[in-house]
Amino acid sequence: MKKGKIAIALFLVLVMLFTIGCSGNSGSTATPTVKYEIVKVTKVKSGDAQWEIYQLHLEIEGGGTFTIDLNLADGDKVDCWYNTEKPSTGGSVDFQVKAGSSVIYTSTATGSTAGGNTSDRLSFTASQANGTSYRLIFQNNLADKKSKETIFTEIIYPARDSAEDSIFIPLEAK
Repeated sequence: MKKGKIAIALFLVLVMLFTIGCSGNSGSTATPTVKYEIVKVTKVKSGDAQWEIYQLHLEIEGGGTFTIDLNLADGDKVDCWYNTEKPSTGGSVDFQVKAGSSVIYTSTATGSTAGGNTSDRLSFTASQANGTSYRLIFQNNLADKKSKETIFTEIIYPARDSAEDSIFIPLEAK
């Protein structure tokens, strides 16, 4: 008789644990995956100026965001462009440049549902009024995580003679 009650109690505990475990996962959503590869980093001299060129390959799931931080000096000129390589729907990538909390450039998605490459290019000069910290932000606006956007981007900015880096890319994409 005792063995039967213990078996029933164990069965009820297992059923409760199983039910709690299943219901606990039903409402959760995973964070969109962002993968990146640094394709090439090179320095180029043009007259008296020396430039650093960063080329990156990004893969951003729907809803995902990727940021690149730049530490610039007053008067530094930056050139940046991107191109979507294999868009699942086309026109779903937003691109922004922020200085602090101020948006200094926005390239919004076209909202197009037709496939095809999208691209944009910009140049800006860092100013003392905006500060020295700038953030380049790429976002895939598609709601479906399975809708990946593959992006190639190139960023050109003044090279530093010191060991101080001007560009910061997250070690682990979020």
